[in-house]
Amino acid sequence: MANPGLCERSVVKIDFRPTTPSEAPALSDFLGRVFQLRAGASSLDEKHMGWKYWSARPDWPGSRSFTARRHDGAIVAHAAAWPVRVRVPGQVVPAVHLIDWAADPEYPGAGIWLLRQIGAKVRLMIATGGSEITRRVLPVVGFRPHAELCWFARPVRPLGQVLTTAERNWKLPARLLRNTVWRLSPPLSLPRGWSAPRLAPEGVPDWLWPQPSAATAVTARDTGFYRYLVDSPCARHALFGLEKRGELIGYFCLAFAPHVARIADLWLLSTKAEDWCAGFRTAAVLAAREKGVYEVSAWASTALGKEGLLRAGFRLRERSALSLFGDARILEGRQLHVQMLDSDAGFLSGEAVSYMTC
Repeated sequence: MANPGLCERSVVKIDFRPTTPSEAPALSDFLGRVFQLRAGASSLDEKHMGWKYWSARPDWPGSRSFTARRHDGAIVAHAAAWPVRVRVPGQVVPAVHLIDWAADPEYPGAGIWLLRQIGAKVRLMIATGGSEITRRVLPVVGFRPHAELCWFARPVRPLGQVLTTAERNWKLPARLLRNTVWRLSPPLSLPRGWSAPRLAPEGVPDWLWPQPSAATAVTARDTGFYRYLVDSPCARHALFGLEKRGELIGYFCLAFAPHVARIADLWLLSTKAEDWCAGFRTAAVLAAREKGVYEVSAWASTALGKEGLLRAGFRLRERSALSLFGDARILEGRQLHVQMLDSDAGFLSGEAVSYMTC
């Protein structure tokens, strides 16, 4: 996120407006300037922006991209809503994760004002990490930490990482040695009795989607949401079932960025740590079968997910706050199972290859 203004001042003649596909060039220019992106950056691709902001989603009517504008129509701030539906026993609560949040530094407070306008449309907003500026701004706006989100990664082709990483320095030989050890400990292999058939969104039974419990709230999934993802023209997603001794007990989704596969979503009906470990191991093996994949990464916000990833040979690489704004009382103290698909983290990529372990 570019600086949205660390203090909120009076902003005169600023309008709140949803964007339309016809405004893509102006929006691309604004985001490219504020984020300092080169012309032709993948995040500014017209098809990618169209999918992310304006293509139909079953969980949000109309445009998901919003701007603050001067009276002459010039954009001074932008934010997009990534819809999230939080499930607790007995209800589904509409929420958003803000993405592509940017503001012109000449208009202090415009970004914060825009965030609050979008927040008024839902009961809850979710934040997961972000830039250093974002992490400083969120408490000022009113976000409060709910849990710790952990970022895990596992190298699968250490030599490929060294040859393609943008961060080239004298530490590379040591990282190659370390990642080779990490690659082999434990070995990357399918757990006995586990398999992962490819699934179409329409092939997932309703009872397999995440369900809340007395201890855990989840983010909703359904056929329409996954159809939106797998139909992306720019961000490749692949959906798989998780079978244990031939019985379907879960699923996962891989999202691909240059030389990185992300376990962007994983859910199991089981509450056993050994099953979550086996599920993440299976997902990592399927990801590693792609020859161009050199690293696999995943998120966890629950104790079960974190234990499963550690047992599966993933390394903890980063921690950030999972923060909430709005009516957090609906969780009633439950932990919240959040995955990369609840934001743009699954498909977000910069102009250079980026690894968490190299």
